[in-house]
Amino acid sequence: MTRIDPGRCKSVAPIMPTTDVARTMAWYQSAGFSVEVHGDFVMTRREDVELFLSLNPEHDPKRTASCVYVYVDDANALHSFWRAAGVAGLGDLRDTNYRMREFALVDPDGNMMLCGSPLAARDSAA
Repeated sequence: MTRIDPGRCKSVAPIMPTTDVARTMAWYQSAGFSVEVHGDFVMTRREDVELFLSLNPEHDPKRTASCVYVYVDDANALHSFWRAAGVAGLGDLRDTNYRMREFALVDPDGNMMLCGSPLAARDSAA
């Protein structure tokens, strides 16, 4: 039986909540994202990663959480860059049992971006 390919999935752009469009725009710009605002909708981009945010004044980050995982080339380098830039919400680097070096970055609305890169063989020899 021949399988018919209906089309290749190419990318994803999660839509997360924000309670303040101007604050969101400034925070994502501080993290090096380009930002476009279309009324109550924010489109951010950094290299091949796109994150969208939609205004939701009722959003309560203590009751609802959004999380995306972003694969990066070098978690150490990106973490150092964001630390030097003073980006708020930056967590500590850690090594996971699933062989990733990762850290969390949480925006002012509680949306978490986990950023990780694979551990090199030499990293696990310790």
